[in-house]
Amino acid sequence: MEIGLLEELRKQNKLSKFFSYWQNKKRVQYPGEKEMLHDLEKMSQNLAMKEGIVLGCFDYRDLSLAFFTENIEEISGHSAEFLKKNGIAGVISALHPDDAREHVEFNNRLLDEFNSMTLAEKKTLELSYTLRWLHKETNKEIWFFTKAKPYLIDDNGDFIYDLHIGFQVTNHEHLTEYDWNFSYIKDDGTKISYKKNNGKKLDVPLTKKEKEVAKWIVDGLNTKEIAEKMFISQNTVFTHRKRLLKKLNAKSTAEMFKILASLKIE
Repeated sequence: MEIGLLEELRKQNKLSKFFSYWQNKKRVQYPGEKEMLHDLEKMSQNLAMKEGIVLGCFDYRDLSLAFFTENIEEISGHSAEFLKKNGIAGVISALHPDDAREHVEFNNRLLDEFNSMTLAEKKTLELSYTLRWLHKETNKEIWFFTKAKPYLIDDNGDFIYDLHIGFQVTNHEHLTEYDWNFSYIKDDGTKISYKKNNGKKLDVPLTKKEKEVAKWIVDGLNTKEIAEKMFISQNTVFTHRKRLLKKLNAKSTAEMFKILASLKIE
């Protein structure tokens, strides 16, 4: 699939809202941004040494890729030159057509919510999505679970940079379609969450404590935070997490999160 998909989406008015919003923003330089981006890129290149992890950072002032770990070329078959030249548009065009359409719709929905937030609320935004890349040469579907958040927001509340960390999902038999969720903390401390949930019920038996841990994991809490919420030790939380991994047949924490986020836990 090439950039032609983008032309189709533009004709359907699917991209106009997202792209016109950012392109109408005045480009300004943020003090210290070059040093900040350099440090982020250096950290990301080290993390990307791990197999199947891709990191990237979009610059929303010109819809370019500020940087990305070039192992994406090996994984997807799309050249670094293609991605550098086409930025966000190139990334969208490299997705499975169905997921590309949903990803644009998700970004438009997210944009609506983002614009209603205060500056403090915007800085707490976190999102994740699961989608398929199509390998340029083999047309093979490559599933990725990605977590993202703002990395730099200016004083007017506009994105400058974000950070995406993508985990390649090798055990993807349970994945059938594009999925997403996002959350942020309101000024009064309330956590607001949105997600696309297929409503499937959990078909493996979990104990009451495991279900509670699972719900906190989906809410984005780490082991220490879950321990504090449940008034148990971190070792006990770790044990529950290990059991969840085994029961869900997940090969990684990212896969466990994706499975739990897509299920209805009662």
